[in-house]
Amino acid sequence: MKHHLRQHPVLFAIGAYLAAVVAWSFAAPAPAAKDNPTTAAIVAAMPAKTEFVGAKKCAECHQAHMDGWMNTAHNKMIRVPTTEGPHPTVLADFSIASEHRKFELKDVKWVVGSRWKQRFIGEVEGKDVVFPAQWSVKDKKWMPYTAKTDWWWEQHQDWKQRSNFNLCAGCHSTGMEVKSESWAELNISCESCHGAGREHSATPKKENIVNPARLSTERSMDICLSCHQAGKPNDLTFAWAVGYQPGMELAKFWNGMKPEEGKQTAEFWHNGTAHKNRVQGNTFPQSVMFNHGIQCTNCHDVHSATHTAMTIKDAPSNALCMTCHGSDKDHGPAEKSVVEHTHHSALSTGSQCIECHMTKTGSNAVDFEARNHTFDFISPADTIKNGDPNSCNVCHADKKPEWALDFVKQWWPKK
Repeated sequence: MKHHLRQHPVLFAIGAYLAAVVAWSFAAPAPAAKDNPTTAAIVAAMPAKTEFVGAKKCAECHQAHMDGWMNTAHNKMIRVPTTEGPHPTVLADFSIASEHRKFELKDVKWVVGSRWKQRFIGEVEGKDVVFPAQWSVKDKKWMPYTAKTDWWWEQHQDWKQRSNFNLCAGCHSTGMEVKSESWAELNISCESCHGAGREHSATPKKENIVNPARLSTERSMDICLSCHQAGKPNDLTFAWAVGYQPGMELAKFWNGMKPEEGKQTAEFWHNGTAHKNRVQGNTFPQSVMFNHGIQCTNCHDVHSATHTAMTIKDAPSNALCMTCHGSDKDHGPAEKSVVEHTHHSALSTGSQCIECHMTKTGSNAVDFEARNHTFDFISPADTIKNGDPNSCNVCHADKKPEWALDFVKQWWPKK
């Protein structure tokens, strides 16, 4: 996917990690995927859920990784509903009546999500289906879940036929077994990223487990993109990359969506930035950082919940971005201080790198809460032209984009 340049006050040209990326190119042998296999062949080749041993078994040798992962959002993706105890899984308030909610807590079999929203799964005619209402964690209110912006909506307009296993479970659980419509383990656990571990747990060798750190950049990123990239599988029966296993080439199972120049879609604004949640793998490949070899794990650590979004350092304090950027670094910005670069006070939101370069342009349970991953400064000119959200007015919502554009032209006259 080509990166198209927009008005941008910083030239991202990161090469510091290239040596590390090259070092990671040694990869453990990965399962081979056939070219364009049939769905039946894909399903037949998938490891049975008995090949997965579960996180507790992995922890026997990797306790530190287990301890870090336990508090991450990955470990809170799909859970049994509980309202009591120190860590209840149900955040929604079922005492609040809503025209959107036609089910009660007693009908809920599984709770999905914990950070942005919660959706709920119940059993209808022997099948697990996703109920047509969701809870906004931020706004603390019930909202409809219509799925009309999803490509599969035409095939599943009746929510009573929205199978969790066909549409959701492939990314919300570990070791999905299509034939039995069951999983090996709840949540996004160790073997979601390292592959089935029965052989490795019996005879631990680096050759019989997938370690993303030893994969090529492309194959390592494929693991993340298999769930963090909007797209379609070859068989439209499913809404997840059925058959894909860590180490394989994702493109053989999943067709990631790309922006169409000047067109707004469910996934993208006119300028290619994020229009919805879970398009990190669609917007990041547009970035200069991606083109210079940076990958997800340079910023995120799935074994740690120390920082929001599992980042390796704190992002709001600029510690994460300043790992590679800064006046004393080779990758800019050119100004001697953050204040000189941002024209905002040091402790203001406007001096947080992520607010300008990872603007909340995407919708999740509410508008503008999912961060764009092109890392471009989005000019107010984009709003004036097409109505796309920009890096200034998401914060300065009480001002017009023309007001913001005047400041951009004053501060960065060459941009």
